[in-house]
Amino acid sequence: MKNNKDFIIRKINETDYGMCAKSLMETFKEEPWNEDWTHGQALERIEELMVSRMSLGYVAEYEGVVVGMCIGRIMTCVNFKELWVDEFSVNPSVQGLGVGSRLIQYVKLETEKEGIANMALTTQVGSPAVKFYEKNGFRVGDSVVFMHN
Repeated sequence: MKNNKDFIIRKINETDYGMCAKSLMETFKEEPWNEDWTHGQALERIEELMVSRMSLGYVAEYEGVVVGMCIGRIMTCVNFKELWVDEFSVNPSVQGLGVGSRLIQYVKLETEKEGIANMALTTQVGSPAVKFYEKNGFRVGDSVVFMHN
């Protein structure tokens, strides 16, 4: 593969779920996440994310293999709709080739056609993903606090 132009980006379909699970496993076993997903767990996550009628997903594919994905839900706000990205990953074997940036740009263009104003997501503080998302037009919000228990 020479550059990110060799990749196809398209809407996800159910036959992609297994490859998406494999890509998720490979991506998140790396630093800084160090997560040990089984294929069954990763597949279940993909299926859970895609089950809603408001689910929306895209994949980056190279030679018939899914190497990246963006999966989220269309959420209605008072005056607009936005895509809440639940899962975004690019397989480590193709990171640094611009595939992730191209995937984000594709998703932005496609969702704008559907009247979706913007994308929102969360990521781990201090991870390389923060700089990647900032480079691609995301910014840290000043009006939202992420909370968990």
